[in-house]
Amino acid sequence: MSSNDAHPAVVPVELIALVQDFVRWGRSHLDDAVRAAHQHVDRPGDWHRLVLYALTDALAYNFLLVGSLAAYLQEQGLDSELLRRHLQSPDPDRYINQEALDLVGGLMGRTIGEGQREPTWHFIGRQIAECGVQRDGEMPSDKA
Repeated sequence: MSSNDAHPAVVPVELIALVQDFVRWGRSHLDDAVRAAHQHVDRPGDWHRLVLYALTDALAYNFLLVGSLAAYLQEQGLDSELLRRHLQSPDPDRYINQEALDLVGGLMGRTIGEGQREPTWHFIGRQIAECGVQRDGEMPSDKA
């Protein structure tokens, strides 16, 4: 399968909703870091604690977003060398963990086996897909 045949002709709206949602949350945490950096200059202990909490929260959203998109592209059969170049990493699997796989599963509407408990990130992916994509395929306006 060539890399041109490996993926659909258009990006699924669920992936657009995921990027939109996670960037909004990540941006919120980055804004918190800036606010904390300005507000706590006279309390270094609070400064570094609050700035680092906010930055690592933003990093977690980015890491999961990258891992989810990489997992989706791997599932679509994207050439592994091309994926490595896009991720700027010799090891794309470093981003792909069970949470990313669960998130993609929820986004893409995959079902959970009977009697199995739905993983948290599967539920979140399902919610993003249901809430972030209107039936006509148009994205709701970004209110962030």
